[in-house]
Amino acid sequence: MAARKTTSSSKTTAEQTQPAKDEDREQLRQRQFPAKVGAPAVEVDERSADGAEGTRYVKTFVVHGDSWTGEEYQHEANKAAVANEAIQRGLHPRGEASFYGDEDHEDGVSVVLTYSVETVPSSVDHAPEDTTTPRDVIEADGKDTSSSKLEP
Repeated sequence: MAARKTTSSSKTTAEQTQPAKDEDREQLRQRQFPAKVGAPAVEVDERSADGAEGTRYVKTFVVHGDSWTGEEYQHEANKAAVANEAIQRGLHPRGEASFYGDEDHEDGVSVVLTYSVETVPSSVDHAPEDTTTPRDVIEADGKDTSSSKLEP
């Protein structure tokens, strides 16, 4: 007499694939949020368009050479923009952005400006209230962000 082949029920099949799905989901989370598995620098780098140095978010700006004078007010606007972009990319800036320097662009007309700011990936930030916002950058320089104070 031939041995009878057993078939698995759909419930058993579902139970067998469920751990695999959970495992896949966890792997996806780890790839999306490397900081959750102890690799915050990897997450910062993956979320940075212009690169990263460890957990420092790096941002470059290309400006027309004739308009760049290097005056402090130009740096202030760029530092606020660095904080804003880091936040938009899921990173929480800590402290003031640093200006690394400028170099001539390959087009011969523009200048490349490089800034960076220390960040914490939002996925592992246990103190989000410490995030430096663009408003913090502007107000730290004694400026006012309120449009109600504009004169008619």
